[in-house]
Amino acid sequence: MLSRTFPRLAPPPEANARFAVVVVALWFWILGWGAAALSGPGGERWWLCLAAGPIAWVALLIGWRLRWRLAAQWLLLAALSVVCLLAWQGAFFGTSTVLVLAVLVVFAGWSMGIAEAALVAGAVVLLGGGLAYQGRTHWEQVLIVGYVMLFLLWLTFRMLHSYSAQMLQLQHSLDELGRHKKQLGVLFQAVEQSQDSVLIVDLQDRLVYANQAFEEHSGLQRSAIVGQTSLAQAGLGPQERMQVQDAVQRGQVWQGVVNSRRQDGVQVTESVRIAPVTDPDGDLSHLLEIRQDISELLEAERRIRHLQHVDAVTQLPNRKALLQRLDMLLQQQPASPQECHALLLLEIDRFQKFIDARGSQWSDALLQAFVARLQSLLPPSARLARTSASQFAVILERVGKTRQGARMHSYAVAEELQQGLGSIVCLQEVPETVQLSCSAGFSVFPFVEPGLQADAGDHVLRRASVALSQARHQGGGQVHAYSEALAATAQRRIELEKGLHVALQEGQLQLFVQPQVDMMGRVVSVEALVRWQHPVNGMVDPAEFIPVAEDTGLVVPMGDWVLEQTCRLLSDPRVQQGGYRVSVNVSAVQFQQAGFVRKLQELIQRTGVDASRLTLEVTESLLLQEVEQAIQKMVSLRALGVHFALDDFGTGYSSLAYLMRLPIQEIKLDQTFIHDLTPQSHGAVLVEALLMVAKGRALRVVAEGVEHKAQAQLLQAWEPGILCQGYLFSRPLPASEWLQAPDLSGPQALRTW
Repeated sequence: MLSRTFPRLAPPPEANARFAVVVVALWFWILGWGAAALSGPGGERWWLCLAAGPIAWVALLIGWRLRWRLAAQWLLLAALSVVCLLAWQGAFFGTSTVLVLAVLVVFAGWSMGIAEAALVAGAVVLLGGGLAYQGRTHWEQVLIVGYVMLFLLWLTFRMLHSYSAQMLQLQHSLDELGRHKKQLGVLFQAVEQSQDSVLIVDLQDRLVYANQAFEEHSGLQRSAIVGQTSLAQAGLGPQERMQVQDAVQRGQVWQGVVNSRRQDGVQVTESVRIAPVTDPDGDLSHLLEIRQDISELLEAERRIRHLQHVDAVTQLPNRKALLQRLDMLLQQQPASPQECHALLLLEIDRFQKFIDARGSQWSDALLQAFVARLQSLLPPSARLARTSASQFAVILERVGKTRQGARMHSYAVAEELQQGLGSIVCLQEVPETVQLSCSAGFSVFPFVEPGLQADAGDHVLRRASVALSQARHQGGGQVHAYSEALAATAQRRIELEKGLHVALQEGQLQLFVQPQVDMMGRVVSVEALVRWQHPVNGMVDPAEFIPVAEDTGLVVPMGDWVLEQTCRLLSDPRVQQGGYRVSVNVSAVQFQQAGFVRKLQELIQRTGVDASRLTLEVTESLLLQEVEQAIQKMVSLRALGVHFALDDFGTGYSSLAYLMRLPIQEIKLDQTFIHDLTPQSHGAVLVEALLMVAKGRALRVVAEGVEHKAQAQLLQAWEPGILCQGYLFSRPLPASEWLQAPDLSGPQALRTW
């Protein structure tokens, strides 16, 4: 309870002890020598009084050399001892003795603490009790001295308590001031180091404070502008100043964007916030103004908006800007209900080859030269945009009153552009003339497609892209217009792609075989074919879904499935016993896969088939790229026993050149040579030459597309060991049906035309 009422009395500081020791030592010295002078020389009392001087000197020396609190203890003990001896020899309660004892009690409390003062007071009372017991004084005097000592202790305690409370309060105030000073220092440094201009203005519009950022941004010296007027709220008009006054009067913050001019005349855009500052009573006293230079930020935003709509290489509008322009044209009310526009897409053929051969920097320079030439060829009303790496869009506005007229005009413009863009001078490093060809596709709009309520920019671009895709598939350098038939074809390809994914997952693919017969009409080998049995649409034509599979990459999983089924067919006991050979076509995409050899080797080991009965049919397209790598793979598979056949032999350009290098065992004559084959036909000479080449290399020959008996007889007359494959002998039939025939090599195994 006392600790809550009175604070704990801390020991007096060293400064108090120093002051008390100096004062009391001098006083004790003077008092002792004065008493010695009055008592006369000689005697014990005279010597005891003279001892006050050395005692005082020793106390001062101890305080000066060591510690003043230690000096106070020495002075207290020595002085108390001298006074006690004097009191024991003479009258205890003389005036001088009581005065000295009182001073010593106060001195002990002030220099060392209340506990030391209580010990001194207790020693005095004990001294008085001893004297009264010896009969040297009266007990009443001892009681009076005890009351005096108690009063002095209480008075000393109150003094020390008040002093300690003041010291604690002072220390608390100093700590608070230190914290406030530190906080103010941090705030000041934060404001000074802020990148934004900070101003403080009084109600008379005089500048009270400006930070370093304002000095740097404005070019004005703070020492010269503090105290001046009309420096704040620069760039604000009269109406904005009234808005500021209304906002700060309501205690709100005003915020806005203003344009101002710096000291050097540069125009800047700043974001300004003006907030009221109130005094402790809540009255408005100052205004705080914060300015942030947002000129660079606005420029960056403008640049970003520019890049969102402009191509960085050619500085043409990009795809997004093109779609916005198309939508705007479609939303505008045309001058004539029959007025038509056209969107023309131009794409540089085989542009990726330029990038691969010369690099992106040279290709960018070529694109810039291409755009410059294209802009010179276009009519002034045409709008040009870049939609992809090598694709450009041209909007031809008001090109015809009818769709047919607009189509004819657009076709003429596209052909004129193709002719003018055939030769481009690239100015990168050394000027170089580059021969180009472009594919073009266009669509006339507005045109509301079936199932839609209105035309839109993305629909127009999609239709033109369909036309461009058709022009590319025609070999490049072509112009094609959009038609509903093209849209149906594109939609059909999308449906086939989606359906192929499902077919691979749900097992809709089936393995068919088509027999290959010798001159005796016996089945010697079969070709494995893939067929797609759609659960709703029935059998899908391979000419439809196989090109889609090759374009989308689905030919790889589909080819893996066909190889798996072919090896299972080869592992059938009847096929093994008959020694039949099975050939299967492998696409170039599948064969070029890095793990093709390893996968086929694992498949052969897993199924346990005789690899020498497996023939892989490859086309000349396999040899157009990475020839050495393809030959290395063929050699690796030949080591396993696998045979190779060159499919569509004679239709390409490099077959004869590579024939001597390829590890093949069979060639297949394309059906284009067999279709009109007669002894007098032009193709007969070529077929005979191909058969002679095969005979010279000891290669098996298979003729595809044999549909008439005369064709088979002529081929067998030229080459008795030739194998014939075609509708004359059998259509492709399910592999399971062929395996169910009583004799796999006999007539029962054939499904005739």
